This record gives sequence, C-alpha cells and structure tokens, in this order.
Amino acid sequence: MLVDTTVWAWIGALAMGAGTVPPLWAWLSGSSATDESHGVYYGTLAGVTGVAALAYLAMALGVGTLSTAAGELEVVRYVDWLVTTPLILLYLGLLARPSRRVLTGLIGVDVVVIAGGVTAAATGGAVSWAAFAVGGAAYLALVYGLLVALPRSASAEGDRVRAVFGTLRNITVVLWTLYPVVWLLAPTGFGLLTSATEMLVFVYLDIVSKVGFVVIAVAGADALDRLGADEFAAADSAAEERTTALGDD
Repeated sequence: MLVDTTVWAWIGALAMGAGTVPPLWAWLSGSSATDESHGVYYGTLAGVTGVAALAYLAMALGVGTLSTAAGELEVVRYVDWLVTTPLILLYLGLLARPSRRVLTGLIGVDVVVIAGGVTAAATGGAVSWAAFAVGGAAYLALVYGLLVALPRSASAEGDRVRAVFGTLRNITVVLWTLYPVVWLLAPTGFGLLTSATEMLVFVYLDIVSKVGFVVIAVAGADALDRLGADEFAAADSAAEERTTALGDD
C-alpha cells in the first residue's frame, strides 16, 4: 500500500531542499574559471528548488489546501508551478539570450498553462475540460517556443553553451509533457490514480524536472564562463569592425 500523501510531501521538501544546496554552494564559493560569481544564474537555479521546497513543506504541514466544488485543491502546488516554471524558462533564456519579446511571450504562455490547470482542477464538468483544453493549447504553443523560437533567437555561439542549453531544454520539454498526462489520470481527470499515487508521481516528476535541472545546470556551469567569453568576443569584434571602418574612411 502506498504511503500517505503527507510522507511524499516531506520527501519532496527534503529533495528540493537538498537540490538548493549545489547552486548556493557554487554561488558562494565563486567556483568560476573567470572568477565571476554568476549570481543571477545561480540565484535563479536556487529559486527553482527553494520555492518548491517551501511549497512541499506547506503541503506536508497541511497548509495551502482549498475546498472547492470539485474537491480539495492544493493551491500551493499551483503557486509553486506559477513561480518555478517561469524561473526555469528564465534560466533557459539567460543561456539562449533571446529577445525580451520572445522570453516574455514564453513566460506569458506558461502562465496561461498554469491558469488553465488551476481552473480545470477547481471546477467540474464542461468548464473543467474547457479550461484543460485551453491550457493544453497554450502548452503546445510553449513547446513550439522552446523547440523553435527560443533556439532560433539564441545569440550564444559557443558549442558548450548550446550543448548545456539543449540538454536542459530537452529535459524540460519531455518531463513537462508528462504533467498533463498525470492530471488526466488523477482524480482531477478520469480518476484512474489515487491521491497518494498522484502525489507520488508529481513528487517524482518535480524532483527530476527541478532538482535534475538544477544539478545538470550547475554541472554545466563552465558554459557560463564560455557565455561571458562569447559576449566579450562579440563586443571586441564589433569594436574592431568600427575601427576598420573608420580607418578605411
């Protein structure tokens, strides 16, 4: 028999807390080949697992649950996703360096996905399925942005940066696609999973998609040094072109 949902919530809180250590350690230790702290990058990563740890702690303590016509709604879970998924997109954007319009658009679509999920879980009948359909359509747009628009607008030219970005992006797309499947199988959808099983699967997905994301990002932190080098090289190249142009005049 599966353990109680509270136990899974505690497991999630401990795993997310442990996942917050690597980026904080890398940030505070200043472990960079160029002696740069990369605080924005590490702070973003720490925010992903840090916020998730607090959310799971709240669920373990029985905080953040709202009674609706469709049943008990774990509001704190959706608040977690509303904060952490944009942070993941932000980190991918920090690596890819798209235009602000592209990154803002991706985060905006992500918010629509989460809002659709909340509405679908809090309501019932046709309204619930309509909200799920809206969230699903928004998710397809988000996947398109991650697979096509974001790489297309990427300005980073280093192979190492592209490799780390590609790995993190692919993990995100594959694992995020499993969440609506679980939603459909859970009591919120067709009811083929119990609440305990639903919590187990969500904890597992969250650990892999968040802690796994953070650990891989920290392990590939040398790409951040390369990213900085690429920026300086581009600036130097532009300066040289302006100098050459002036000389020709």
